[in-house]
Amino acid sequence: MVTRRWVCLSLGGALACLSDPAVAPTARCADVASAAASVTLAPLAPATATRWLLVYAGSRKDHIPPYSVSQFERLVTHVDSARQPQYWVFTGAIFLHLYAPSGRVFTTWIGGDPATGADWTEYLDSLFVPGAALSRLDSAVAIASAALGPPAVPFRVSIMVPYPDPSVAGVEFDGQIYDFGNAAGRGDAAAAYIHDVVRRFQAAGYLHLRLDGFYWLLEQAPESDVDVITRVAGDVHGEGLRFLWIPYYTAQRWNAWRDLGFDAAWLQPNYFFDPALPQTRLDSAAARAEQDGMGLEVEFDGRLWGDSMYCDRLQPYLATLANQPQLLAREIAVYDGGNGLLHLSFGRQLTDRALYQALGDVLR
Repeated sequence: MVTRRWVCLSLGGALACLSDPAVAPTARCADVASAAASVTLAPLAPATATRWLLVYAGSRKDHIPPYSVSQFERLVTHVDSARQPQYWVFTGAIFLHLYAPSGRVFTTWIGGDPATGADWTEYLDSLFVPGAALSRLDSAVAIASAALGPPAVPFRVSIMVPYPDPSVAGVEFDGQIYDFGNAAGRGDAAAAYIHDVVRRFQAAGYLHLRLDGFYWLLEQAPESDVDVITRVAGDVHGEGLRFLWIPYYTAQRWNAWRDLGFDAAWLQPNYFFDPALPQTRLDSAAARAEQDGMGLEVEFDGRLWGDSMYCDRLQPYLATLANQPQLLAREIAVYDGGNGLLHLSFGRQLTDRALYQALGDVLR
């Protein structure tokens, strides 16, 4: 006989009870499914701060959704069991990817060959050519706006800046060779990329999207990058746009984001990805974010339903946010890996629907 112990969390005024991590994984998942299915969150006031969805379009590497118009509709709005949109959940999308279409990498921590300037161009083509990801998002926002009315704030888009990796000699981008042996060359390459994005966005003439700014892809700020980041911040601000960042929990200079020139930053709790971490990690991440004026990132991926060790690791994020009105009033970013949110939106299982409803109720 298994002795069950429960941790009860206030979620938007309702009580959700999660079994203690000491319980065997299969029993824990069954308990979480039962508890989640019975939870109805109290409605929250509609958010005016942007809710950002991280969109991993633009690569053939790994399993990512094609981000069709209908999929974007399901991602940016909450749909009922009849697949009809009920309200806006996200009013912003950060377009980023770790892998170039070639399979080379835009950042450093995943290994692999660094991206070339041609990869930078191909990534932008994958977003901006007619019929590509941004135009599909524009269409999805138009359709959702017709059903729900426009979002409270114009739908915002931020585009990643690939990491100008000093481990390579440089890149050739848009006909110009940039030397990565010094901060000036790295900053010049990033500036050229930024100006190309602005040009492309203006030329595309999207009717329902607004370019909000750029996202710095590397999730920490070592000393060797400080001059590059501050230079890039100046170029972004010179375009009248914002500079965004999502450092991980122990990242170098995670709390120096303002000094680096970022306009908004979210802290990664990294709780979902490590079953050994207790829920107190979320408490400390929320306290850090509150103290340093940051937002909080919500994290989950396909292991939420595919691995018993992770099935109960999304609800604590929602509980933390629901009990932190000051964080709910700020912008929130959501990492959705492995088609996680799409899976929940299509879910037929009670636990999937309950999690999907809870996520929507907290973020709306």
